[in-house]
Amino acid sequence: MGLFSKFKDYNGELDEVLDSKVFSSNVKNLLLSMMFKLEDSYKDFYTIKRYVRKKEDFLNEIIEVIRLYCDNIKLVDPDSDEAAILSKHKLPALTNEDERSILAYSTEIALLYAISDISPKYFYINEDFLLKDVFQNVLVDGYNLNNVEILQNFNGWSWDIRYEDFFNYTDNIIYQNLLMILGEKFLYEWRTYGSTRRDFLAEAKGFIKIYTGNDDFFKYLYKVLYLASSRKERRKIDIDLSEKFKTLKLMSNKTKYLADIKQEKLKIGKKLRKIEGVISNREKLTEEYKKYNDKLPKGKKLKKVSTYKKLLIQEKERCESRLREIEYVLIPGNFSVKKKMLKETIDLYRYDDSIKNAVIELQREFLKFMDKKLAKMDTRDEIVDILFEVRYYSKIEIFKGISTYDVDILADSIDKIEKKAITKLCKLGAMKIISMNINLNFEIIKYSLDTKIIDLESIKLYFDSDEHGLIIKVFDKDSFEKQGRKKIKISKDTLEVSQRRKINLFN
Repeated sequence: MGLFSKFKDYNGELDEVLDSKVFSSNVKNLLLSMMFKLEDSYKDFYTIKRYVRKKEDFLNEIIEVIRLYCDNIKLVDPDSDEAAILSKHKLPALTNEDERSILAYSTEIALLYAISDISPKYFYINEDFLLKDVFQNVLVDGYNLNNVEILQNFNGWSWDIRYEDFFNYTDNIIYQNLLMILGEKFLYEWRTYGSTRRDFLAEAKGFIKIYTGNDDFFKYLYKVLYLASSRKERRKIDIDLSEKFKTLKLMSNKTKYLADIKQEKLKIGKKLRKIEGVISNREKLTEEYKKYNDKLPKGKKLKKVSTYKKLLIQEKERCESRLREIEYVLIPGNFSVKKKMLKETIDLYRYDDSIKNAVIELQREFLKFMDKKLAKMDTRDEIVDILFEVRYYSKIEIFKGISTYDVDILADSIDKIEKKAITKLCKLGAMKIISMNINLNFEIIKYSLDTKIIDLESIKLYFDSDEHGLIIKVFDKDSFEKQGRKKIKISKDTLEVSQRRKINLFN
């Protein structure tokens, strides 16, 4: 075995896959360039975000998606007709899963977005709630944006946050929240688990509730999803809400409502027996098909008996679903549960505030979770991870040009979490105590952490003073990063560390 045999040649593997494809040379070269940049940037991405997959897992998946799901890739020039299509959709690439085809701008980021988008994604949601489709779309887009970030914000030697024109701030912040709360492994399983037998949403709710004791995070998440939905989606939701409101009004007279749904149950049972009799009897099915067709206008008549059978099966499924709802309510004690659930649903979606305020409220709930999570941590590595995560989170833009830390109410919560984490690390001896004055200690360390240095544990500090107060210099190992000043009077007891020499911030 050679000296470098343990290092995998991802570009070589991709090159082998590309040999079997009929892509143009431009496409093949761009894909190889993309793979090289991903491999070059992934270490920094992994260090800063913490809660991401291992490089080998991610790169292997990219290669497999290209091998299995990409048969045709067309690159477009900015001034072409195809580019107008991308511009209309405000996306860097469009994919067709059935045809295994990609239409993309000639950039590594556009190709990475497309490959992420064309890969199979499930994100099944078993719970029957109004925003199921909207939520799934947000998770898919959030996943795509999370992958694009590797090339968007990392270049192999620095972390430079920027956002592409197609970037959806709401989808991204929701996905990043869930990623930091639930972890990469959970979201990976949710994305790739091709079965409805596992209820990931219920698991996520249960996990958060262990820390917070409530469902407030998801309540605000649903409000954001409702406000972020399209007009068409919201009209559909509002129609459903109107029906729920009517049901809630009927339930105000419990005796009459229960009597009415018992009668409805009898009618549905009779209808189901009739449908089942028709479906199972070919002669009867043909007879009912003719009767049904005779009532339809010329342009809308059904051409096949099989089409009519499908309509009957759909109606049978609707009847069975309604029958399950009725049987549930008729179980003693479930009437009150159903009534409460309907009221909560109506209150949840009839939300007149702005999406901006809803997103901020969601972030407040996210930070409450992070605070509770930190409270349960007592090991050095866990707490250091929290510092990395909160540093990253504080620099995410939740609206164009506005980061989480630019919002005062969120900045206060971020400071509170960082202060707790720093205090814990100092008590563990994992971080230098700069000053016995807790507030000054926090301000100095916070200043040193507010940087784009890739690895916080490589930070070194240098202190000096003059007639104006304390001078703080921050280094990334031996490379100067920045300098600041604290206008406080320095005495021999102000600092617990020596001045005029570099010290490591982390022990």
